[in-house]
Amino acid sequence: MSDSPRPSSRPDFWDVRYEQDRHLFGAGPNAFVKAAAHRLPPESAVVELGAGEGRTAAWLAREHGHRVTAVDFSEAALKTAQERAEAEHLRLDTVRADVRTGRPDRQWDAAVVTFLQLLPDERLHLCRLLKTSVRSGGWLLAEWLRPAHLTGPYHRIPYHRIPYHRMGPSRADRMVPVREVRRAFAGERLASVEAVDVHLQAGPHRTGDAAVVRGVVQAGGG
Repeated sequence: MSDSPRPSSRPDFWDVRYEQDRHLFGAGPNAFVKAAAHRLPPESAVVELGAGEGRTAAWLAREHGHRVTAVDFSEAALKTAQERAEAEHLRLDTVRADVRTGRPDRQWDAAVVTFLQLLPDERLHLCRLLKTSVRSGGWLLAEWLRPAHLTGPYHRIPYHRIPYHRMGPSRADRMVPVREVRRAFAGERLASVEAVDVHLQAGPHRTGDAAVVRGVVQAGGG
């Protein structure tokens, strides 16, 4: 596990948050993954990195019959994910691991990561982990806040400047530029990597207007 001095980089910080506020980021699935999930063949083996309480992992297992592995470094979050899986009889396994340092011991048909806002060097490892975790021809679905989220307003209505809502990290080094995603997966088939302005509805801490980057990538398809 990481010995980073940043509280938000430590599992005990997130254990407390998940224990204090169950369904910290809502109970339903990530909207982007929900929209892109049609790309995954039925009953795929899927891994979600930074899965938290498993809201998206549970949806993939329940609605599409996928066998999902939820990976996170928070024991409290994974406990909630496991309780949901057992209550709903879902094909969902949990693995406690730090995706900033870990190595996969197998491959899956698809990998998912959403709003795992790491530092630049940590993101390099995460992208390598994503690529090595997925079989050739499999899919990577990824979504992050991008730097524009911190730099402010955008034109949503003509002649009205509406700021993005405060959520996520307060530092630009944890935001993910579009060009970084394209560069990281340059050897794969980039079905779609784009900057999108969206209205998120994912619990009390991730609801509002946001600037995101979304990637749909096919492994080994470059």
